[in-house]
Amino acid sequence: MGVFIYTLALIFFIIPVSLRAYLSLKNGRFPLPYFQNNVVVNRIKLRKAIGVLSPILFWGLHVFLFFWTIAIEAWLSALVILVYMVLSPLLSGQIKARQITVVQEKVVPGLPGGDLG
Repeated sequence: MGVFIYTLALIFFIIPVSLRAYLSLKNGRFPLPYFQNNVVVNRIKLRKAIGVLSPILFWGLHVFLFFWTIAIEAWLSALVILVYMVLSPLLSGQIKARQITVVQEKVVPGLPGGDLG
């Protein structure tokens, strides 16, 4: 059941948004729309948070899922996971090529007198 849900998420949300983010970055269109921006920002934050483990976890999980879907003969799921395994490094390559970083959010102290807005 989990493979089915993940396949649906890949088909209807993750792959289209990742593909659009990749194409937008490749063509130099900035700023990115909301969901595309979230995909890129989350990928950068994950890479900063866990470093070299990020690609190891990605490849480990998706190679396992790919072989699992072949074992249970879920051919569409295997194809979708394979497409994502090709698209994800392309997007990461564009992020590195464009040298995109995430600006740290800052906490601004409250105004003395309350909210004047």
